[in-house]
Amino acid sequence: MIDVPLLPERIETERLVLRRCTLADADDVLAYATDPEWSRFLSIPKPYERRHAEEAVAMWVLEDWSTHPVWAIEVARRASGQINLRIDHQQRNAEMGYAVARRFWGRGYMTEAARAVIDAAFGSLPELVRVQAGANAGNQASIRVMEKLGMSYEGTLRHAPGRKESDSREAGVIYAFLREEWEPTR
Repeated sequence: MIDVPLLPERIETERLVLRRCTLADADDVLAYATDPEWSRFLSIPKPYERRHAEEAVAMWVLEDWSTHPVWAIEVARRASGQINLRIDHQQRNAEMGYAVARRFWGRGYMTEAARAVIDAAFGSLPELVRVQAGANAGNQASIRVMEKLGMSYEGTLRHAPGRKESDSREAGVIYAFLREEWEPTR
């Protein structure tokens, strides 16, 4: 593989530390991922058990940092969510995914973390031209994060890939930034 620049493993914001996940995060992940309201729009096992948290964290730890960096969102020294990018270096784009523990909803933490990750992505990857994010069309909180960031609405997928246990055909929305749109916001 061609050498590609890497994103920082630690990013600090005014209120948060975004850091590479560790196996010790499993207890914190279990604490927030067992909340059915938190997982309503996510494709995770239900019921969510300790082994699921351990498997998820192990997978995040082992991800190739050059193509799929995953940061724990640390609030008050505890992993309280995660944010990640799936980077396609050939296509020069990245897709962002995120989730934060319900007790931290509505405080701007997710927007703060996402802004920091987008800054790091555009700052560290000079070839990157696009960062996108998607959400279930019913997930108004996630959509608000994308809108607060200033991402542009690009469309609705009438049947978005989603929760495995769901038989319903749920719509999804896509928002994105192009590099030239992001730089003026910094």
